[in-house]
Amino acid sequence: MDVARSSLMRVFFASLLAVMALTLTATAAPRASADQVGPGYDIAMGRMVPMRDGVSLEAWITKPSHATGKLPAVLELTQYDIDGGSHPDPVYFAQHGFVYVQVETRGRGRSGGVKNDTLGLQVGRDGHDLVEWIAKQPWSDGHVFMYGGSFVGMTQWRTAAQHPPHLTGIAPYVPIYPGWDVPNTNGIPQAWSAVIMGYTAGRTLNTGFIANAAYWQGKMLEQYAAYRPFGELDDAIGIPPDDWWMDDGHGRRKSFMKTWLDHVGDKAWNLAAEPTAQDYAAMRFPILTATGFFDDNQPGALRYYRGYVAHAPADEVGQSFLVIGPWDHPGTQRPEKTIMGLTIPDAAVLDMDKLHVDWYDWVLGRGPRPALLRDRVAYFMPGADEWRYAPSLEAASSGKSLDLYLSAHDGSPMSVFHSGALVAQPRGSESPALITSDPHELPELAFAPYLADEGLTSQFRDFGKRAIVFHSEPFEHAVDVAGQMRLKLVVQADAPDFDLWAQVLMILPDGTAVRLGEDIRRARFRDGPFKQELLKPDQVAEIPFDYWWMARRIPAGARLRLTIAPLNSPKYQKNYNTGGRIGYENLADPRVAHIEVFHDHAHASLLSLPLAATP
Repeated sequence: MDVARSSLMRVFFASLLAVMALTLTATAAPRASADQVGPGYDIAMGRMVPMRDGVSLEAWITKPSHATGKLPAVLELTQYDIDGGSHPDPVYFAQHGFVYVQVETRGRGRSGGVKNDTLGLQVGRDGHDLVEWIAKQPWSDGHVFMYGGSFVGMTQWRTAAQHPPHLTGIAPYVPIYPGWDVPNTNGIPQAWSAVIMGYTAGRTLNTGFIANAAYWQGKMLEQYAAYRPFGELDDAIGIPPDDWWMDDGHGRRKSFMKTWLDHVGDKAWNLAAEPTAQDYAAMRFPILTATGFFDDNQPGALRYYRGYVAHAPADEVGQSFLVIGPWDHPGTQRPEKTIMGLTIPDAAVLDMDKLHVDWYDWVLGRGPRPALLRDRVAYFMPGADEWRYAPSLEAASSGKSLDLYLSAHDGSPMSVFHSGALVAQPRGSESPALITSDPHELPELAFAPYLADEGLTSQFRDFGKRAIVFHSEPFEHAVDVAGQMRLKLVVQADAPDFDLWAQVLMILPDGTAVRLGEDIRRARFRDGPFKQELLKPDQVAEIPFDYWWMARRIPAGARLRLTIAPLNSPKYQKNYNTGGRIGYENLADPRVAHIEVFHDHAHASLLSLPLAATP
């Protein structure tokens, strides 16, 4: 019994010592403070902010937790992210010392009002009121920046045109330019605009709808195959007519899509809300803007940028920057390693949020200028895989060009395997190449199996039935190009109107391809999207194609391929070649257009590539 008692006593005292040791350890360790265990930021959800006309807009406000003193703010005025906590942007900016204010535009979320905006004028007025409301808040130091892309980039420029006194800077990337690059491309109505209306129909963000491409692409293809008038596309997709509407000019509500179709080519209507030279001149703040070589809204992004650089005060322009790289529309906002099937070099996969925070800090004087912003324009040169810099967009080009003339001495170049040529000098005398544009045909049905995977390396459109193709000789030496390629086609047709699509591919020695550019043109808008002039019988006319700005090193051994074909796609309003009312032509009276493309010495058609300036 004594032995057993002794053993039990030893176990008891050992356990007691262990408990005492743990207690002492726990007592000695510091307690975790509240700010160490919390998320580090606070969200004020669904706050209502009054506008000048009494309408209130919904705001989600994200602030750093336990912040002392007043802070600068970042405003995002959006129609997309109804849930202010659904994206990481507010948290990121709060973690870097900013108050992030996300506000829903009229008719979205809990915001009052309706979605009858006149292409950006009302959203600019609301942006002005929001900037000034933020500046008056007890947590604000009076500095308000703006942030966001696409539609949200547009809201920044429209706000900037209203000159709110406390706007400290804007950072619009891939901003749309209503009336210029949407809802039409060079005067040709886009089907995508109807899809965006479905994405933002009602007061929620319809993520299930936009993700269901099989539905909306299928409806577009269905309308196309049935030869339905383009003006019915919004009804076919299911857009509520009383949701996105505009005043038809007679005090009646009309769906946005049908109102816009009534004003294709109407400059006063389309550009009524754009910033003017006087607006830019009064912008007392710098900008940071970004776009991509493959960004659908690059034309608008550069139109804003050029207007600002031309008219804004020199001191502000000196602190303003343009970044342009090998990205598409979403890829500019969030660069990734692969964009539309094209592998992007690591140096071009930027952290855009970090770039914005660093630039905001630099403007505020609380950090160095971001290393990427070495000069006013930073552009990426794929092939060389390096960033290059220029004091202006124009200075990135040398002022010289590589000119390649179309040639087809064996007749029309009717296929990739029986192509014409791109040559250094125009030919003396050659018969024109022939393109037939037949509205009865539905070439996109044959392409349908490939559409889901179409990207920047696709070549299937070069094999279309009506395409004509031209190849250059392999390049003897690497050539750097930077700027806008241009194509001049000298044509004659037996119809008053028609549409053409022209693509330029770089064909590498292994046979793979990279798209350098594509463009579409309508004959009646050959002199610009706001000047309509139908072709006269036997008239010889020039059709100019201006491709998006891009940079690329074309390696030795690569060739260029130019493909020209009728534009006949569900992505755009179909042209029946009659010269009739846009969007309301039908199969009752189409015209088959026979288009001659000249390429002789007297009527030289020409592809011109801008050579890059020496880095």
